[in-house]
Amino acid sequence: MVALHASGGVQLQQADHVFKALGCERCLQVDFWEAILMASSQEDVVQELLFRVASVYIDRLTDARPDPPRGRGPLKSADDLINSCCHYGALYPWLTVLNPAGTSNAQHQEAPHKLQSLLCGPSLSVGAVSPLLDGLPEETSWGFSLHLLRATRRGQYDSCIEKLLDRCPQAIVAYGNHHFQDEDKVLWWTKLLPELCNRTRAAADNGILLAALKETVVVVAMEMSPAEFLELIPDDGAASYFLPHLLTCCQRHLLT
Repeated sequence: MVALHASGGVQLQQADHVFKALGCERCLQVDFWEAILMASSQEDVVQELLFRVASVYIDRLTDARPDPPRGRGPLKSADDLINSCCHYGALYPWLTVLNPAGTSNAQHQEAPHKLQSLLCGPSLSVGAVSPLLDGLPEETSWGFSLHLLRATRRGQYDSCIEKLLDRCPQAIVAYGNHHFQDEDKVLWWTKLLPELCNRTRAAADNGILLAALKETVVVVAMEMSPAEFLELIPDDGAASYFLPHLLTCCQRHLLT
């Protein structure tokens, strides 16, 4: 079927009728769509298929469609598609903190991993699948990560910082390292550093926040001049905590 589609012998709608007439299981049709995504260079076909497979992945997450029958996994895993299809992007590093491996069996992880990969990739239109993502509950780790991916793709970094600090502060530095580059790097000290200072001061058990604050201060000290760094230190901050970083900032500034 893939070869027929590539040669123009069958169109997507015709292939749909063939699969339906043969009574093929849904997962086999999804295998076909994923294979076409790997082979096709037609933009209209690619966009149609991206929407189709994203819809199926979301349906599987919400149990609107059954999982593949036991013993019958997908022909291509998420890793296979990431390595062989340009439309599936490598997962952002902070996602492994939000969704650590081993939290569920591999079959149940395939749909969310593939959907995450599409949102990390260059081709899927976030606007096209946004209404479908609305139905995913943020209470689950998968739903939370997918909502964050959507907001990140839209450049809504401020809200993502606040949500990560609320739910998973141990992922915040990995998030910043990946996304706060070039013109967005200023978010380290205009948004993240003040938020971490305030939350660390207010939290009773602040070990995770302190670790994130330390890594954030290291980044800020490398980017700013000593005078700028001094202005950022909170008025009620402990001098002993910030002095080593100020010294590093001064030494770096002298060298440059």
